[in-house]
Amino acid sequence: MNKIHPSSLVHANAILGEDIEIGPFCTVGPEVHLGDGCRLISHVVLDGPETKIGQNNTFYPFCIVGIDPQDKKYNQERTRLIVGDDNVFRESVSVHRGSAGGGETRIGDGNLLMGHVHVAHDCVLGNHNVLVHYVGLSGHVVIDDHVTLGGRVGVVQFHRIGSYAYIGGASVVDKNVPPFASGYGDRLDIKSVNIVGLKREGFSRDVIRAVTDAHRLYFRSGLGKVEALRQIKETLGEFEEVRLFTDFLEADDGQLN
Repeated sequence: MNKIHPSSLVHANAILGEDIEIGPFCTVGPEVHLGDGCRLISHVVLDGPETKIGQNNTFYPFCIVGIDPQDKKYNQERTRLIVGDDNVFRESVSVHRGSAGGGETRIGDGNLLMGHVHVAHDCVLGNHNVLVHYVGLSGHVVIDDHVTLGGRVGVVQFHRIGSYAYIGGASVVDKNVPPFASGYGDRLDIKSVNIVGLKREGFSRDVIRAVTDAHRLYFRSGLGKVEALRQIKETLGEFEEVRLFTDFLEADDGQLN
């Protein structure tokens, strides 16, 4: 049974699952799909022509999710926002739909977006990521899985951050960041491997050593990129995690330093 506070405005055409709690002074638009077990604590706005939200998501006060993108090219196209399951959107988080041409913003499962995080149009956020207070993702940013972005990190549009990366607070990410990397800086400098994060996620010593060796060969050996990748594949290619690292680099468009 759904519990909807009488002060909230839930459009008659909104599609609601079961066991949903909508607290005071919330607004749910006419084409929002809201999955089972979601909680809107208070003063939450969910809107958009194609906003689909999965199960067991929690929205804290003053979240604004699914509204029009902040993009001059946008001309009221029917764009989308797709949200998975078990995400937490803390106070004043804003998430915008896709932009011109029928774009899509997508958020996976199990993410924590802390207070005042902004996810712009056409971003793709994977699973089990932590975005700390005041993180800002520009348009068309891709964040893979198990990434941590420190407070006040800004990510420039059209960049990607690979799985298990860690970015220190107040950094500006203006380049693609490969999996397992750790870095910081007002113009991001990739410093090392996210060893603390890998230990917390239960990676073995052998895997951490292999990823560290691959990172050192690519970033610190003085080899050219092609030769570094060749040596990494020859010596460490049996590790799935190293293959994730090399696949990312090979797919990169040359923005990595």
